Amino acid sequence: MVEIFKNDTPGTATDLGTLAFASNLPTDVIAKTNVWETDGVFGVTSPPISDDIYDYYSFNPYQLASVRVTFHGRTVGDYANFVSVFPVQGVSRIEGDINGVWTGGEHTGSSFGQTTVQVSELFAEGIRSEYSQIDTSAATTALNEFPDSEAIWHLTGETVILQVTGYEYDGSTDQIITNGGVPGEVDFRLEIYPHVGAIPEVPDEPDTPDVTLPVDTPDADSSPYQVYRFYNTLTGSHFFTTSIEERNSLITNSPTMSYEGNTFDSNATASNGGTAVYRFYNTSTGTHFYTASADEAANIRSNLPQFNDEGIVYYAHTSADSGGTALYRFYNTQNGSHFYTTSETERDNTINTLGHYNYEGVAYYVDLA
Repeated sequence: MVEIFKNDTPGTATDLGTLAFASNLPTDVIAKTNVWETDGVFGVTSPPISDDIYDYYSFNPYQLASVRVTFHGRTVGDYANFVSVFPVQGVSRIEGDINGVWTGGEHTGSSFGQTTVQVSELFAEGIRSEYSQIDTSAATTALNEFPDSEAIWHLTGETVILQVTGYEYDGSTDQIITNGGVPGEVDFRLEIYPHVGAIPEVPDEPDTPDVTLPVDTPDADSSPYQVYRFYNTLTGSHFFTTSIEERNSLITNSPTMSYEGNTFDSNATASNGGTAVYRFYNTSTGTHFYTASADEAANIRSNLPQFNDEGIVYYAHTSADSGGTALYRFYNTQNGSHFYTTSETERDNTINTLGHYNYEGVAYYVDLA
């Protein structure tokens, strides 16, 4: 194989960009997740083993407290893969896999498969010792966990640098022996995402935020949609979600997102005549836009490529006839975002005191929380 990147040292690590939640992006963020595939890194074709056995990658964990890491090797035919993904900077604690071993075909129980397991164990022992400043008490080695090995990395806030290495025995036992009995390069896939969900409490862990999540009580009228609002102190815009998981992950991992509670509900559904509310993410401004107009949504998809379509987030009433409350919409001329409120007082105050907000009338109708 031909190396794609010359990222053989921490100083030449391939920069993957800035990682953040979609609702909490600075203007220079490329994507909310990083996904990539590269060639193998062990580079063993004949003894001795190459000195260049590592690939290094880096990313900026923009105000994230933790990330979820998944990785795996090639899994076809007769094989024994070993892949190690380990952070050498920017991580204080690891929960989950740092090494993965995958075997298939005859190597599920062959000597080559057993050797691969032993190498992974020795390698894990070595990196635990070399990087003793990282808490690896909850770190593990995965054995035949398909499709992915997975870990949670608790971050320190500095740039994260990670090293990847591995090898693969490929083919039947006879083929491997004919080729000299040494492993070759391994293809691997590596994905890193913002960690969704509350971070477990870690004793004496200063980088783990002390987060109290809302206590959810039964909704009085059993609304199918409860809408939660956040104020983004970075962009000066608001973000809305009906997902408790998304709400909790923002509260836990995004300190610039100020939680403002369950601001309204919606009893509308597709079956009772409700109209779909579409959510778009503006990659140019880092803000979100919501519309119940299918025509407006279609126009955005056709003419505004900087808007990522995030689909239907809930349903709303088309009029007040069903008992719905008006949701008022404003356009912020300073940052290109929109503001929504069911409060007539908040509506009037915005009109009277915030001249850079253009009032656009009723967006659609919802229900009071």
